[in-house]
Amino acid sequence: MASKGTADYRRRRAEAELRRRAKAERTARVSRRTEADVEDKHSPERRAAATACAWCGGPIIARSRGPIPKWCSATCRHRAWEQTRAAASGRSAVDVVERLVEVAVPVTPTRRDWLPLLSALASQLDDGRIYDRDLPDLSDALGAVLAAYRRREYVRSGSIDYQRQVRARQQARHHVPTFRSQPLGPA
Repeated sequence: MASKGTADYRRRRAEAELRRRAKAERTARVSRRTEADVEDKHSPERRAAATACAWCGGPIIARSRGPIPKWCSATCRHRAWEQTRAAASGRSAVDVVERLVEVAVPVTPTRRDWLPLLSALASQLDDGRIYDRDLPDLSDALGAVLAAYRRREYVRSGSIDYQRQVRARQQARHHVPTFRSQPLGPA
């Protein structure tokens, strides 16, 4: 073993010092990086980013310290755990799919809707798309409609005939086909 005053001893001490300084420098670089990471982990922006529950979508109130929560309550956390467990066993889907379903609600026809509807009815009658078994009920309904139509003062006064003549002249000028080829009923 060399004594403190020999050249070999001084050389080994210098090499050890260089290794120590290099290690300290590497540790300082790593610690600076981890301090930045630690600051990022605890930044207010990161805590504010988790604001919606992963299960129900409700608001999450994040505490100033501790882990950032994923769920708004223990109930939501437990439901998410149940879903994950069931998905792992193959008994349910992993994702919950929500969608809006629009249900067509029949709307009472307005005055402008009746002409196309009656035209469609006439077309279906001509094409045979209405069953013969439905014709007696349809006849009764149309009879009630015609009776209500004839009870109108406007129809009884003859004004409707004048309006039909005006419309026929307009259609003849514009070459527009007429709605019906036969009158609705006895005049």
